[in-house]
Amino acid sequence: MMETNDSRGEVQAAVGADKTERLWSRDYVFDIGVNFLIYIVHFQLMLWSTSYAIANWHVSIGTAGLASGIFIVGALVARIPAGRYIDYIGRRRMFLGGTAMFFLMVLLYRVAPDPNSFMAVRFVHGLAFGTSSTAASTVVAALVPMKRMGTGIGYFTLGVTMASAIGPFMALSFVGTGNFDLSIYVCTALTALIFLLSFFIKAPERSITSRERATLREVSFDAFFARRSLAVAFVAMLGGICYSTVLSFLGEYAHAMNMAEVGGTWFFICFAATSFLSRPLTGHLLDTRGGNVVLYPSLVLLAISMGTIAFASSDWMLLVGGLLLGAGYGTVTAACHALAVHCAPFHQVGVATSTYFVLLDLGIGVGPYFLGNLVPSFGFPAVYVCAAIISFVGIVLYYVTLGRQGRFSPARMEAARELKLEEAAVLGK
Repeated sequence: MMETNDSRGEVQAAVGADKTERLWSRDYVFDIGVNFLIYIVHFQLMLWSTSYAIANWHVSIGTAGLASGIFIVGALVARIPAGRYIDYIGRRRMFLGGTAMFFLMVLLYRVAPDPNSFMAVRFVHGLAFGTSSTAASTVVAALVPMKRMGTGIGYFTLGVTMASAIGPFMALSFVGTGNFDLSIYVCTALTALIFLLSFFIKAPERSITSRERATLREVSFDAFFARRSLAVAFVAMLGGICYSTVLSFLGEYAHAMNMAEVGGTWFFICFAATSFLSRPLTGHLLDTRGGNVVLYPSLVLLAISMGTIAFASSDWMLLVGGLLLGAGYGTVTAACHALAVHCAPFHQVGVATSTYFVLLDLGIGVGPYFLGNLVPSFGFPAVYVCAAIISFVGIVLYYVTLGRQGRFSPARMEAARELKLEEAAVLGK
């Protein structure tokens, strides 16, 4: 099997990076920055769209949740082919095309005349988000040394976590004053900056072998999903369902409980604080101590955070829920992302990245609609009680599929890294 010079260059870069274990580079920093801004816009519009649909068209909570979550459905639809074809299209091309579309769709929000049109814009914008974020994640996996994958992706997803605090904080600030236009103006400026900065990232390309090119039009499950990454991606999906309830409904919940001014506004800052402090430690633990040491505690913290939010009767209880959520959900997503890439062979990094995000997005996308329908009959606390139960289901799922088998023990993870490096070396010959 023959490879082109570009393919060999990528392989040699991967192997060389692992020899030096150098993590920080200009492209790595820029990729983190662009992805950070993409997610600021995403998270800001998730919360903004719920309140905007209610205020502008007086829709129900369930419909408002759909207006928020359909963005993620669009992202899911885009991610499935993006992971499959990114190396055929070119990582840089897909990155630039996705960020350009991401910018253009923001301009259409305020001109949507009715809820259906608004949802259509949200869906197409989700397609652009899925394309650009999948490209960014595939690029970072190629830039990070394999032996530092947990740490490298931990810092990468830390940007996502910080965005998940800053974006909703901005949205709540704008929505709280009824200034829906300002939110869109800010998002327009940010998406323009995203498109500009994406030009400065040198995306490591992987040229396609003749055998891979022959299967380009093949339609099968294995062509679009990495089987080895499915179990850990399902765990991430359950975490996404839990977090979606916070992302979509916290503003309305805090307002209904008279906690919007302090608890609702500063919730995401508390969330970001514990995520920021815990992420470097958990990334290091993942690389050195294995997956069980990280995932079991973080899933328990996720469940406790949901319960704390459900029974919050004061601002400080809601803020405690935010602190616990940052340490729980923030760690779950970072660890699952790194482990999904870890499970996949060298040539399936893009597909593994897509598999992880497809299931995570599925959880975030369906969560607001299904759990939001509990609100009229049982109130907001029931939503978060159900989310806590779902978190415990995630613990059981991880134990049954991965944990009890020692799949992510330090010894087995190190052996898997060595095999992947050997595969890279063979492909480079």
